[in-house]
This record gives sequence, C-alpha cells and structure tokens, in this order.
Amino acid sequence: MNQKGIWLSSKETMKYLKLSGCELMHRRERGLLKFEKHGRAYFYYFEIKDQ
Repeated sequence: MNQKGIWLSSKETMKYLKLSGCELMHRRERGLLKFEKHGRAYFYYFEIKDQ
C-alpha cells in the first residue's frame, strides 16, 4: 500500500469536508487535523491511500 498526501488551503478544506470556517478552526484546535501555518494562511494535510 502506497501513501501520498495533498495540502489544501482553508477554503479548499472547508469545501472538501463540507465544514464552516468555525468548525474547521475547532477541529484544528482539538488536534483532529494535521496543518501548517504559512504567514496568516493555514494549510491542511490529507493522506491519499493507494491499494
């Protein structure tokens, strides 16, 4: 099994997960999402698993 990842912006992540900005922030603060902050922007990491 091969694992790859993709980084999405906050706007892309909200669309992908169908979340509001507030819920995205709460999940980030609870440690449920892997993220990095670049300046004032947050980017979220999602793994893509190939089988």
